[in-house]
Amino acid sequence: MTYHSSFAIIVGCLLAACAHSSAPPATTAMQFEKLQCNTGSIPQYDAKLLKETTIIKVDPLYSHVHSSYNDYEARVNGATLLVHAPRDVSPSQMTKALQCHSARAALGQVDPAHLDTDPYYLPEASLDIMVEPRDDNYAVTVRAHNVHDGLEVLAHANAQSAYQNSTAGSIAP
Repeated sequence: MTYHSSFAIIVGCLLAACAHSSAPPATTAMQFEKLQCNTGSIPQYDAKLLKETTIIKVDPLYSHVHSSYNDYEARVNGATLLVHAPRDVSPSQMTKALQCHSARAALGQVDPAHLDTDPYYLPEASLDIMVEPRDDNYAVTVRAHNVHDGLEVLAHANAQSAYQNSTAGSIAP
């Protein structure tokens, strides 16, 4: 066997091992929901928080990948939503509420009629959600794990923002 064919077999085995090591999104959601959402995160409270969260602005979230010698390419990796900070809700509480909402949506525990423009959930995808204070508002970062899902998150965020602007509030039905 040549060096190149041995190298190809080793790389193939490593890729196969990595592919099997990541759990499907529903399994990840079930584990997260069981460990994080059953302790203090109430679905009705999370839904109320989502309904009362108003998007001020949506920006694409980019990652930069090496594309050629000394050159990088920007790729959409999700969205950053600037939202009005809900009263009496800390960034960590909001992060947990949005993460639990995402997990419950993946498990079918959220009304599917509300998911068409939901920027915090994609079917068959795991999203990383983080909330940080920005001035008197919150910046909600929703990061996908590939460009296709990143573009979907951005499209959902823009659609939700447009819906809120046309109806002056609430999450799209």
